[in-house]
Amino acid sequence: MRLTLVALFSLFSAIAGFSQLSQYCIEGRFSETPYFEEADILVDSNVVYGAAPRWPSQVVDTLRMEVYYPSLDADELAKRPFIMLIHGGAFLGGNRNDMRNMCRNFAQRGFVAATMTYRLGWDCDPNAGLLICLLCGNQANKLPVAVYRAVQDARAALRFVAANAEQYGVDTSAFFVGGTSAGAVTAMQTAFFTQQEAATICPYCVEQIGDLDNGVNDIQATYQIRGVLNNCGAVVTLGILNKDLPVVNFHDDLDCVVPSQYGHVLGCLNCQAFITAHGSQPIYQHLQSQETCSELNLKMLSLNHCSFPEITVTNRSACFFKRMMCGECASATNNNEWAVAPCSDLAVGVNDPVADRLPFRCYPNPTTGQLTLTLAEMPADKVVIAVYNALGARVYASTESPAARYELDLHTLNPGMYWVVMSYGSLTGAQKVAVE
Repeated sequence: MRLTLVALFSLFSAIAGFSQLSQYCIEGRFSETPYFEEADILVDSNVVYGAAPRWPSQVVDTLRMEVYYPSLDADELAKRPFIMLIHGGAFLGGNRNDMRNMCRNFAQRGFVAATMTYRLGWDCDPNAGLLICLLCGNQANKLPVAVYRAVQDARAALRFVAANAEQYGVDTSAFFVGGTSAGAVTAMQTAFFTQQEAATICPYCVEQIGDLDNGVNDIQATYQIRGVLNNCGAVVTLGILNKDLPVVNFHDDLDCVVPSQYGHVLGCLNCQAFITAHGSQPIYQHLQSQETCSELNLKMLSLNHCSFPEITVTNRSACFFKRMMCGECASATNNNEWAVAPCSDLAVGVNDPVADRLPFRCYPNPTTGQLTLTLAEMPADKVVIAVYNALGARVYASTESPAARYELDLHTLNPGMYWVVMSYGSLTGAQKVAVE
């Protein structure tokens, strides 16, 4: 069925409505396999994007990033999607270099990727380990400050990249954020937080540290986040998930560092000193309930933390984002540690050697269920009408007598994007339709 969908894309790739990012639906690129050789990837190191006091300490941290990008000499695209990858470490430790391999892998797949430092520490020994509850439980009120501060740094880093988009060949309307553990917590809150929502977990942060989108640097630049990679992260409340923003999730089922369900972070050995959060499973369920595309990769009965192989995380995330850019984003679950559904063959503009084009009008679009199809000329033969969902499954089919107008009742379909296909004789045409 994938070949059918590729053919349909080729028929109507000029229709702007099917995906705002359809220009990145390129065969072989942004997929589970590298598109560029390692030698084609450039790295700008130690790029300073801001500086700020560490609070509650007055020590000023100079904040840096590494940017990985395909050379414009090797790349046919002048602008590329961008992804910021944020390291973990309980907001106590870790280093931006922890994400460099993943950055390089994303860059080889055609993205521009960066890894950033952010301000660490909340009056807890980074080596506390399983004794963290005993040694740091009385400092638990400072952990939300560290989360807020990391989000402030991440947004400053994104503004820096947006302001320097031309230098790196970045499309500011195609930003993604992701991370591991604390980095994933930061990425999720960076993508979804409003200032008001951030104040609910840290009501004194604005006074002490400043607004989320101020401080760190004085850059004023805009960007649009299109999706999130959540590798064993969480959100402080499901209420912030009120944007139609796709999320790909990875988690160990019985993780006690960051819960995959709902519970206390750093909750191993029944520690209940720290903030509660919603992990990947309720995130996925909540996004499903509001019909936002999401994917849940879950290692069942695993007690580990962030144990999905890095290459699996990279490949599945790249394909998740590509399907989104191609207009084929579909919610799914996967409990296999290694298997990756390929996406390298997805492309817009692939020549269709078989079908002659059949233009028809399809309205209203979006539709609440009733859809009218009209042909410019009366067909000479019976007309076959079919509707396919984003996964390529046929959800409606009928054979109709020749007519210039047809009415379809799609009220039984779930809201989402669908392909409507009409054919008679050797002629075939397709339109993408949103059902609300």
